[in-house]
Amino acid sequence: MRVKLSYTVDEEDILKEASKILGLSSDDMAHAIQMFKTVQEELRSEDDIPNVARVIEMIEDFRKALLAVDTRLTEVEEIVKGYDQYRVQSRQTDGGDQTEYYGAD
Repeated sequence: MRVKLSYTVDEEDILKEASKILGLSSDDMAHAIQMFKTVQEELRSEDDIPNVARVIEMIEDFRKALLAVDTRLTEVEEIVKGYDQYRVQSRQTDGGDQTEYYGAD
């Protein structure tokens, strides 16, 4: 079962934390790349007929690794979008009451 976690960080650390979260999927990404290569090698095997059951199992494993990476990317995307929305709202709140005059020095 998957559960959603939340925790608090300082505003200036949000993107650094997002980077750390994304880094958690480096093993899954490396595994996916390896499975991608291995499946192709098995299918190209000139020695004999590929072990179809093994290929199907490897493809399933490959898909699971990709899903893990995709899930992590979705989580990081949500964090970055939320951070961007926060920044836009902060600028509007901070600068909304000030009138700017251009060329009036």
